[in-house]
Amino acid sequence: MPRLSAQANLFRLLLDPFLDSVHFSEEKGKALDAGAGPGILASFLLKKNPNLHWSACDISEEMVQYCKLSYPKIDWKVSDVRALDYPDNTFDFIFNSMVLIHIKDPEKALKEFYRVLKPGGKILITCPNDKTFTGPPVLQEMVAKHAQIHPADRYVMERVPSLMKDLGFTLDARTDFIATNEGNDDKPQLVYPTIHLGMMTGWSMMSFMGHPEGMADVYSRCQSEYMSNRVRFTLKIETHLYRK
Repeated sequence: MPRLSAQANLFRLLLDPFLDSVHFSEEKGKALDAGAGPGILASFLLKKNPNLHWSACDISEEMVQYCKLSYPKIDWKVSDVRALDYPDNTFDFIFNSMVLIHIKDPEKALKEFYRVLKPGGKILITCPNDKTFTGPPVLQEMVAKHAQIHPADRYVMERVPSLMKDLGFTLDARTDFIATNEGNDDKPQLVYPTIHLGMMTGWSMMSFMGHPEGMADVYSRCQSEYMSNRVRFTLKIETHLYRK
């Protein structure tokens, strides 16, 4: 929860100007945050456009219970994005952030998004693409090994444009945000579309890669290299806006 919350608060800085560029404040009707996690971005989107009636879901019952108490103006539901518990053609806008890289069969989620979105409705998908990591060999090794062990596809954003086209979506806008660790830990610096994090903030965002079984050796070597030599990295967070 602390890492997800910190990640969401950082991502708001990048998302805010993008939403302005695509006139998000003009959207009306019903909206869904599909895979809302701790609810921080759903709350941000509600404030950004109060004309939308927001629903949100997450597969975690504990997360949804927390969000119901924290953000009561949003309609919360426990639901898997691969089998959404909503009728066909329900929503005018869908937001899906940092989800696809964590699930098996992301194609099922994309089909569900198409099903519950009204004709002419829009969906904003944003997710990191681990193929875009730059940095020294030991960092690249850790990222690649984590992608092998991870039960889902950490490179799924490479396939999303073709998958969405096959489903019948049209791309309206795209921006590739860039996260770096070349900034100050006291305060991230936004030079749109790049966010400069501090060294330790950057490591806190990456350190989850060392948790799965089988990662201990490469994680230890990467941590030592990172702390000793002030390793630099960049990562793209792809952000696509589609229309049904």
